[in-house]
Amino acid sequence: MRHPFARALFMLFMISEVHPFSDGNGRISRIMMNAELTSAGQSKIIIPTVFRTDYLSALRQLTRKDNPEKLINAIQRVRLFSYNIRGVNFEQMRDYMERCNAFKEEDEYILRF
Repeated sequence: MRHPFARALFMLFMISEVHPFSDGNGRISRIMMNAELTSAGQSKIIIPTVFRTDYLSALRQLTRKDNPEKLINAIQRVRLFSYNIRGVNFEQMRDYMERCNAFKEEDEYILRF
């Protein structure tokens, strides 16, 4: 498994699946995913609030149905979203994220960019 994205997904899934801590497994798995990406000089991935259900559903598909395709597709989507968070200041980046519905509750909105 040489590609940084593949290693990052593996790390995300393994920590989520093994669930080694009593609390914070999701946060730690995303930190470790991003550690793999940044160590290879790639952009970090942010899971926005509006995408939380899609992300968790994709993880469940891999856990319960041995189907990695949904997780790969979901993380690729938020990877593109995250890559486009650019700006010279916080306000520009927050504005982009608001236009994408990143902070909205997922039952009423979708992630767009």
